[in-house]
Amino acid sequence: MNRRLIELLPAGEDGGLHAWMRPRVAVILLLSALIFVIDTFTELASAVAVLYALVLMVAGDGLPRRGVMAVAAACVALTVVSYSLNHGLQLEPSALLRFLFSLAAVSVTAVLTLRNLAARQIHRAQARLLDVTADAIVLRDMANQVLFWNRGAEALYGWPGAQILGRDHHALLGSRFPAPMEAVREALLRDGCWEGLLEQQRRTGETVVVSSRWQLQRDRKGRPAAILETNTDVTAREAAAAALAASEERYRTIFETLPVGIWEHDFRPVRQALEALRADGVTDMHRYLAEHPDFVAETRRMVRVTNVNATALRMLGVPSKEMFFSHLSDFLPETDQSFARCLIAIDEGHPAFVSEATLRSAQGGEVDIIVALNFPPGGKGLDRIQGSVLDVTERKRMETALERMRAELDRTTRVATMGELSAAIAHEVNQPLSAIRAYADAARRWLSRDPPEMQEARTAIEDVLTAAHHGGEVVRRVRRLLAKAEPEHMLIDLAALIRDAMHLIRRDILESGTALQLNLAPGVMLRGDRVLLQQLLINLATNALQAMQATPPGQRRIVITSRVIGGEAEIAVRDTGPGFAAECEQRAFDAFFTTRQDGMGLGLSVGRSTVLAHEGRIGIGQPAGAGALILVHLPLAVQEPA
Repeated sequence: MNRRLIELLPAGEDGGLHAWMRPRVAVILLLSALIFVIDTFTELASAVAVLYALVLMVAGDGLPRRGVMAVAAACVALTVVSYSLNHGLQLEPSALLRFLFSLAAVSVTAVLTLRNLAARQIHRAQARLLDVTADAIVLRDMANQVLFWNRGAEALYGWPGAQILGRDHHALLGSRFPAPMEAVREALLRDGCWEGLLEQQRRTGETVVVSSRWQLQRDRKGRPAAILETNTDVTAREAAAAALAASEERYRTIFETLPVGIWEHDFRPVRQALEALRADGVTDMHRYLAEHPDFVAETRRMVRVTNVNATALRMLGVPSKEMFFSHLSDFLPETDQSFARCLIAIDEGHPAFVSEATLRSAQGGEVDIIVALNFPPGGKGLDRIQGSVLDVTERKRMETALERMRAELDRTTRVATMGELSAAIAHEVNQPLSAIRAYADAARRWLSRDPPEMQEARTAIEDVLTAAHHGGEVVRRVRRLLAKAEPEHMLIDLAALIRDAMHLIRRDILESGTALQLNLAPGVMLRGDRVLLQQLLINLATNALQAMQATPPGQRRIVITSRVIGGEAEIAVRDTGPGFAAECEQRAFDAFFTTRQDGMGLGLSVGRSTVLAHEGRIGIGQPAGAGALILVHLPLAVQEPA
């Protein structure tokens, strides 16, 4: 029997019994032998074989199912052998009754032991399953003392189960709850479950965020018995969510504070309408939209506005997002022509659309804008098309005013002239007249103030007188020059001459956004007609200003340099405009030759006459970079003997 029992027990790696089973098997064998000896060789009138139940209990505490069954069979066999040795075939009623009672007791104990063993195996399997999961699983009683602490909890918190069992782990981990503990416990008892985010500390002191789920366990009478707690580490997820929220807030702040108006449109119905036209056989969308303005108006009413920023609200005079226009047609007038081009861009799959338009504000006024729309590839994402809108109303007003001023200036400078003399006089006198007008306007504004700025007005009027005197001198000197008369010679400081000339046109320079740089050599003296030479410099600078009209304001620059070279005074006037075309260089100094529609073509021609009258030279140089370069060479003043 002993050999059979040993064969049914689980073997170790070397084929023998597991080391932890050998003492238990020894106890089973010793106890079985003792009961057998007492039952067989003593004259006790009692059911001694019932004590085999103790053997089964010892076996059930450590042996596998097959081992318990083997022990049970051995106990039954020992009971039968002991009865046979003591009573043989005699059927004594009391002995037979004790025999049957002993068999029944051994059999019932064996069945109960096997059932208990099966239950324990299920519990052990469940415990192993709880250890397999990566989540921290904790079982605690109602006093918060830990009853079970799986490997996931050990890995998450760094506390081994042996050190945590029987302790309040929330106190140990410094758990921070989203609500007071009393409220959490009340919700658990009321609902039977609770879940929320907890902040806890690992054994190393590192903070973790866990998603905690609690399940209330009740006994057979329905009383709270234990709490099963499952914790999942969501530290990385929460950190990512916090970073995402911060990023969204940052971009929301940028969206709301941009100086450009932004609003989102839903263009999906428009896309569907265009696709329906294509399905109906429309091939020339340009022609169809031109012939069906009602379709353009209808699709404009389909575009829904889904979101706007604060700049867009201010632009259209709307106090809040809730009160903003719901559809594009609410603020884009029916007379607008840009939306038809927008439909073409959507139909042809353009990545972007940029246009000028005029919107209608909440107060009914007109707002001139430049709008830019970006369309996603493949026609996807049309429910959130962002439009960037720049308010150019003020710029338009300035352009209109400037154009009006230019038109007025053109009308005042167009003079009917016959012959070179009258044309040259009109050309040269235009700048002094413009200066007179500018200074007179300034004086009028100073006098219109309350109280009037008398000193500033007096200065402006003095400038008017200076410009008027200069204009008269220009007319007189040009007439003398073209009449081949000798110019009036006087000693002139070249640096002072250039500064005075630029002072006369300083307003034009400032209004054009041009930077003026003077590199003047000191002590360079000329002998000549001061008015004519001054007007020469004014004409050269004015030509440079006009040549740079297409140059961005930030890149406009005039550099005037004076120096002595080769016994002559050299004046270099350089600008950052387009420069002279090759075919224009040969004719630049011809009378009435000009590349401007409103030009008279006399500036350089009269300038050449002035330079020749002073026995000098004028020509076009080659600048180091872009732009034009005019070089003037004049003889230095001869030192008179003392």
